[in-house]
Amino acid sequence: MGETKLTELAKGFRKRTLVTARLGAKLSMKAARRSLGSAKPDADATSEAIAKARKLVLEMGQLKGLVMKVGQMASYLPGAVPEEMQSVFAELQAQSIAMESDKVVAVLEEELGAPVDTLFDEFEREPFAAASIGQVHRAVFEGRPVAVKVQYPGIEELLRSDMKTVGMLARMATMGMPSDGKALAHELGARILEECDYRREAAHQTMFAGLLGEIEGVSVPAVVPERSARRVLTTELVDALPFAAFLARADQDAKNRAGARIWAATFELLFHRGTYNADPHPGNYLFSEDGHVWLLDYGCVRHFEREFVERWKRYAKALVALDEDAHRDAFVGLGMVPKPKKLDWDYQWRAAQHLYRPMLRERFGFTDEYVKESYGLHVFDSPNKFHLAMPAEWLLLNRLQWGLYAVLSSLQAEADFATPFRTAIESPTEVAGDPA
Repeated sequence: MGETKLTELAKGFRKRTLVTARLGAKLSMKAARRSLGSAKPDADATSEAIAKARKLVLEMGQLKGLVMKVGQMASYLPGAVPEEMQSVFAELQAQSIAMESDKVVAVLEEELGAPVDTLFDEFEREPFAAASIGQVHRAVFEGRPVAVKVQYPGIEELLRSDMKTVGMLARMATMGMPSDGKALAHELGARILEECDYRREAAHQTMFAGLLGEIEGVSVPAVVPERSARRVLTTELVDALPFAAFLARADQDAKNRAGARIWAATFELLFHRGTYNADPHPGNYLFSEDGHVWLLDYGCVRHFEREFVERWKRYAKALVALDEDAHRDAFVGLGMVPKPKKLDWDYQWRAAQHLYRPMLRERFGFTDEYVKESYGLHVFDSPNKFHLAMPAEWLLLNRLQWGLYAVLSSLQAEADFATPFRTAIESPTEVAGDPA
C-alpha cells in the first residue's frame, strides 16, 4: 500500500464535487469527440501522458467513492483511455491509497462492539487491498484465515454527495433525448448506496454461493457472519491469483476455461435467476492457475422482475434464431425505441448480430478489437444513438455487458459461448428475489 495514508476523505465542493466533475470531464472527453465524429487518432505514448495518468489515478484513489469506480471502469474497457494510460489506470483495480489503520480499526470496533485484538486471533493492521468504499485486512478467526473488509469512515455521506453531482450531470446530458436522466440517476444512486450496507452484501454473497453451487469451476467465498456488521464484512480468505497475475502465469487453456466459467455463471444468474452482480471489473475475480474462478464483491446487485427477464429472453431468442422481424418486435418490447419509425432498423439488426456474435458461433475468441468494434457500432458511430432510450433497468446491465466483454477480451478467452447462452435463455425463469 506504500507509505502514504489518508487521514480523512475529501469533503466539500472545492475538494470533492468540483474535482469529481473535472475528472469525469477528462475521462469522457475522448468519448465525446468520438461520438460527435471529431475523434483523432491517439497520440503516441509519451512520458507526459503517463504522468497525467498517474496524477489522475492518485486523485481518484484519494477521492474514493464514485469517481474511483469510474477510474476502475476506464482501466479495463478497451479504448476508454489511450493505451499508454490503461496500464497505469489498472492500478485502481486491486489497490489505491489506504486510510490510516487507526481510523479503520475504530469503525470495526464500533460495529462489532469489542477491541480488535479480542475479535480475531490475529489482525494485520496494514491492508492488502484498498478500494472505492472500504479496505481489506488479513486476519485469523477461530484458526481460519479471513478477509476483513471495513468501510472508510464517512464514505456513505460522500457517496450521497457524489450522486447529487452525477444526478445533475445525467439530467443535463439527457436533456432533449429519449432517456430519462432523473430515472437513470436514481437507479445508479440506489445501487451505489446499497453498497454501504455490508449486511446486505453478506446476504447476497451467501445467496450467490448457493445459486452458483452447480457451476463447475466457480466458487464464492463463504461469509463469516459472527464478524460481519453494517460496515464490516468478514469472509473466507482465498489463496488465489488476482487478475493480472493470472494473465501473466496461466496458459491459454486455463484462461479459456476461466472465461467460459465466468460467462456461464453470468447468464445462469441473469436468465434463470433474474439477478446479477453488477460490478464485473477485474479486481473482483480470483483464479487458480488451472482456471478455477472465485467471484468476489456482492455490494452492487440488481434483481429483476420475471416479466422483464421474459422480455429480454424473447429478444435474445430472436437473435439466436436470426429472425429479423421478431428481433424488431422484441427490441421495441424492451422499451428502448420510443419512436420506431425514426430508427434505422437495418443498421440496428447488423449491430445486434455483431454484439451477439459470441452467441451465434460454435466457438468464438474475444479480442480487444472485437470489443472496440462493438462500442463503435452501438455507441459512437451508430446513426440510432439519439433515437434510442435507456430504461433504468438497463443502466447497470450495460455496465455488466461491456465489463464482461472487456474481461473476456483481456483473457483472450476462446470457447463455446453459444451453448451455455442458449441453455440459459431456454431455462425456466425462477427469480431468486432479494434476500436482504
